[in-house]
Formats: sequence, C-alpha cells, structure tokens
Amino acid sequence: MSGHRAAHDLAKAPLQLLDGGDASIIGIDRFGGIVELETAGTETRTLADPVGSGLRATVRMRVDNGNCTVTAANGLNVAGNTTAVFADVGDLLDMISVETATAGVYRWEILVNTGSVALS
Repeated sequence: MSGHRAAHDLAKAPLQLLDGGDASIIGIDRFGGIVELETAGTETRTLADPVGSGLRATVRMRVDNGNCTVTAANGLNVAGNTTAVFADVGDLLDMISVETATAGVYRWEILVNTGSVALS
C-alpha cells in the first residue's frame, strides 16, 4: 500500500474513541480523536502520554452519573497540572500534544476548556 493510500485511509478512520470505563487508559495513537466519557459513579481515567507532537485529543463528559478524574502523567498544560475533573455533561477539554523541554518526551496542552473542568 502506498504512503498516500495509508494516509488517506487513516484520515477516513473514525475519530470517535471508545470510553473504556472506570480506571481505563485513553490512548491517542493517530491523528487524534474524541472520547466521550460515561460514568456510573465516581470514576477515573488515565490519558496516555502522546507519542509525538501535533496529535489532537478531545475529552468530553457525555453521561454524568458521577465525576470523572482524568490524569495525564506528563501534564495537561505549561503550569504542570496533571489532573482534570469532569463534573457535568458538556465539560470538555480539547488538547494538542507538544514536546517538553526534554527531547522525545511529550505532553498535552489544553487549547479549550469548556464547562467547569477543574485542573490540579
């Protein structure tokens, strides 16, 4: 398969990523995607570290039956916040991956924080 064909097929791939449920890992391993959280009580997720610069990730609370705390080990912003709490339907973070000061180490950078997503 040609490189052009592979890029074309990836671009057509669904960007909706499944929410794995409580204590699951959210992995963004291609151009990006959206994960719509559904909670059945107070839950957690881990946002995997990006594998390169320029990936896009959106996390949104779709069904709220309890807060969801999402943790990103390498951070969510330049301030070094590593956790985000989604408390209400519609809470959303839209992020892009960036390289840290350490070559080859990447983290997420929040572009949009909609709703009342609390960071710490």
